[in-house]
Amino acid sequence: MEKHYDSVGVGNDNPAQTSRRARRRERIRRLVIWIVMLWVGLTKPLKFLRKIYPYKIRELARSWDYKMLWTYVFSRGKRVFMDQNCVMKDPPTFQPLIKTRAEWQFTEEDIRTFYRDGFIGPITLWTPEEMVEIRRKVDSVMERQSKVYPTAQNQYRDRYIDAPEFWEVISMPQLSERLAQLLGPDLLVWRSQIFNKKSGDPEITWHQASTYMAEQKVKATLEPARLNQLFQLTTWIAIDDAYFENGCMHFLKGTHRKMWSMRLGGSGFIGNPPEVAKIIGGQGRFAKSSGLTLEVPITEDMIVPMPLKSGQCVIFTERCIHGSPPNNSPNRRFGFVFRTIRTDVQVYRGETIHEVTYLKEKYNLDNWGCAQLRGEDKYHLNRMIQPPAYQDSELAAASTSK
Repeated sequence: MEKHYDSVGVGNDNPAQTSRRARRRERIRRLVIWIVMLWVGLTKPLKFLRKIYPYKIRELARSWDYKMLWTYVFSRGKRVFMDQNCVMKDPPTFQPLIKTRAEWQFTEEDIRTFYRDGFIGPITLWTPEEMVEIRRKVDSVMERQSKVYPTAQNQYRDRYIDAPEFWEVISMPQLSERLAQLLGPDLLVWRSQIFNKKSGDPEITWHQASTYMAEQKVKATLEPARLNQLFQLTTWIAIDDAYFENGCMHFLKGTHRKMWSMRLGGSGFIGNPPEVAKIIGGQGRFAKSSGLTLEVPITEDMIVPMPLKSGQCVIFTERCIHGSPPNNSPNRRFGFVFRTIRTDVQVYRGETIHEVTYLKEKYNLDNWGCAQLRGEDKYHLNRMIQPPAYQDSELAAASTSK
């Protein structure tokens, strides 16, 4: 939905003519997209046609269901789903899917609460004393260039692949054992991200994901065996204290039950009363730059702040709408997430380059792969990597630093 105007050939026109031409090109672009959406909606049952479609139209027909397509078509392109349409149902039982040590064991009520709200936390993982060494190790990762995406602007993405310090933290059993109680015994890590939110950095506005289809807009990044089942979890770990003033996470509890739509334009004030939308600095918008307003009737009781002490985490489904205020403190808000899937989920099917359109970034997947966090991979759907290990010299250095 973002506007990208091609200025080639109009440099000598006056501003009024340039503006008119830009608006005309944008209208034509939107009309072409609308026609494509209409065509895909009308021909979606004819799967044999997909063999002759160009790549993007073929993937559009595969990833967009009728509700998504007709929402876009009948609104004339003014309403669109935030991600692939799905619902999240309760499991047959709220019993944990594995048994583990008593101090890591969720109760049936814990899991019932997770399915009601969409998140569970804060969970204490490490003491302040233990966090001194963990902080040093994770800080050291930021000082090294990524071997995963060496040419990308984002050097903090997927460092579980090349940084043993990072893998050492996320593979600790107090994390994997808790995730397995919600997802099952066989788990893969497919993505991670370091978040170093410095003083003065802006908000991250309300957003939601299921299969990360919004990254390429036409194709789902994750393809689970059962779309309406819980198949992925995100773990957000606080390296430093996270609190309201430095931009801690906020959730809209209960919004994970379905995927929400957005509309083009609007004021962004979607709260009830509208002022509650201001709690997150983007005035309730999913992405201010795109001019889209999330169609969720936010009430004050839905907004749950998640302050975390250093060494605590929150586990949540990305389907639960979340965001964070700007960092208005003098301190950084430093933490990281890693994302875990069941082994029956396929990632980046058929891709060698993964494009994230809203970041205007492309990631070469030559060095990417999933890492086995727990259990075994019975499906073999994804490229796998061996988790990074310390070299002898690194082990000696780590021992000396203690």
